[in-house]
Amino acid sequence: MIDGSGLMRTALTGVGVDPTCLTTDQLADQVTASDWLVRVGLNSRLISIASWADRFAADGIAPHQLAIPGGDRPIRPGGDGTPEVTRFCVTDLAAQLHKSTGTAERMIADALDLRHRLPRVWARLCRYEIDGPDGQTIARQTRHLTLEQAREVDRSIADLVGRFSYGRLLSQLEAIIIGVDAVNIAKLAEQAAEEVGVWINQSNDHGNKGMFIKAKTPAVIRFYAQVTRIADILARRGHPGSKDERMAAAVDVLANPLDAVRMIAEDTEPTLFDPDPDDDSLLPRPMGGAASGRDGADDGVAAAGSADNDSAAADSESPQPTIGQHEDHDDQLPPDPANDTVDQEDSPSRFPRVDQDRRLAELAIAAIGQIDPAKFRPDATLCVHIAQETLQSGLGVTRVEDIGPTISTLVADWLQGCNLTVKPVIDLSVDLTPVDSYEIPRAMRERLFLKYPGSMFPLSGSVGRHLDLDHNIPFIEGLPAQTREDNLGPNGRREHNVITHGLWKRRRAEPGTFLFRAPDGRVFLVNATGSYDLGRGQFAQHIWQLAAPTPSG
Repeated sequence: MIDGSGLMRTALTGVGVDPTCLTTDQLADQVTASDWLVRVGLNSRLISIASWADRFAADGIAPHQLAIPGGDRPIRPGGDGTPEVTRFCVTDLAAQLHKSTGTAERMIADALDLRHRLPRVWARLCRYEIDGPDGQTIARQTRHLTLEQAREVDRSIADLVGRFSYGRLLSQLEAIIIGVDAVNIAKLAEQAAEEVGVWINQSNDHGNKGMFIKAKTPAVIRFYAQVTRIADILARRGHPGSKDERMAAAVDVLANPLDAVRMIAEDTEPTLFDPDPDDDSLLPRPMGGAASGRDGADDGVAAAGSADNDSAAADSESPQPTIGQHEDHDDQLPPDPANDTVDQEDSPSRFPRVDQDRRLAELAIAAIGQIDPAKFRPDATLCVHIAQETLQSGLGVTRVEDIGPTISTLVADWLQGCNLTVKPVIDLSVDLTPVDSYEIPRAMRERLFLKYPGSMFPLSGSVGRHLDLDHNIPFIEGLPAQTREDNLGPNGRREHNVITHGLWKRRRAEPGTFLFRAPDGRVFLVNATGSYDLGRGQFAQHIWQLAAPTPSG
């Protein structure tokens, strides 16, 4: 048992003390005491969150909330065996924690899972014997289990927490979960095979973004092999970068299949058809037969090429030969060995199949060379917002939708070789004419997105064009000019609901500045620089009153 009181006194004694003035033993005690304070803070927060959930049980939802669309609803953030809570209480808790709504809901789920499904781990957490985040990890890893299965995991893992490294603890936990739920784990593995996709992460590391591909193992291996193949070709062509840089460049090449095909064909042609004179496997033999030393797929390509050649008309005026065409009789492809016999002494080459494959490769490369690669580029839209200062100086910040702030020189590099569509500059200093309808015109919606790229709700993480545009002053049917830019603000859907149907209130203090009042009276100010908690005091209430809409507005 850790002597928490002694550690607490040590930590408080060291507050404000210059660490360089401490002895080594004192500094070690200070590190230990500080770590204890972190544990006490995090564990106490989870204990308080569990009590918060008790305060807002689902059976306390008012009947009129259940009767209206978008009203408060019961939700069960935790797993089997945990109680339901009100949906609106999650947003209220998020404001207290200065976290997003999604983060607050996950924390409620962790606290309820620990208390109701993992009682042994919870007891150690409440005694501050283990770190709260370790308990949260166990709660999240076991959330899919039934109550009985979670209790079995709890009995097996509770005494191990804090006695292993984090990695070893996770390994032990995984083994225990498989042991108690092997059948379902096997089913989850089958389901995971269908949960495939390709995702781009939201981070923006100086112009670089990550991509995550989840697909069947053979497909991933084949794709990686193709990327490696292109990277090796780039190396042979003199690419100066490292292997990782060439691999990244290869992904860009594969984005245009025509470029990749041309590169592979040009790289393969000089080596694939350079026969070994002592290798009899290249001598003519029936295509596709059992004695054939070549891949049947290659034979199929060669045969198809010969058939095309037999049916194509000559085009003597064409400066470049195309697949299936020839200029004169002497330039025809060699006869198909499946239909004819080649006299080795009369043939110009000892390897007619090699000549035929070489000829097909030359024709393919020539044909590819006549196609405009731009026609094969995928359609992609990059919305770039450039500040006037950046345009004037030539160097500065640009905001790229779904990427974030980016230095202008990088964006210029990205746009090279692209087909650009430049939209007229939108003057955001002058609002559009208000409309009487509840629906928001497309032009007004576009302007508001440019003004507010993200939700203006306190500490919200919601961004993008999918946000709701909510009327600051509720819309009343019959009144004119209610849908206007100074009466609209972006919010996430749940945020929109707690304002419309919950106890949250919102006011627009001035263009770009919003005030929100939580159910407990706490006032938040939100503008382009972030969210500010003004508290519940007289100053906050005075600011709130000053932002009250005028009768005309």
